[in-house]
Amino acid sequence: MDSLAFYETSDIVLAAVLKTQGYKLHEIKLNGNKGIFKFLNVPKQLLIDFDTGALQVEPVNFNNSIKSLTTAVRRLPRG
Repeated sequence: MDSLAFYETSDIVLAAVLKTQGYKLHEIKLNGNKGIFKFLNVPKQLLIDFDTGALQVEPVNFNNSIKSLTTAVRRLPRG
């Protein structure tokens, strides 16, 4: 399966899904008030499944991931 060595997204919902699925969050950068989330080794098929609505996640873990990513972005130093 083809994977992207590094994958960046500003979509916090997609980032939470990736985190819930166990993909390693490499770093978070700030772009204005939004976070840019960089993950390692994300399969292209997983992104296709997300885009087509074929991906399912456990709701409590997903909600916890949204909260932790939101907190992490808020804690980033502002330039």
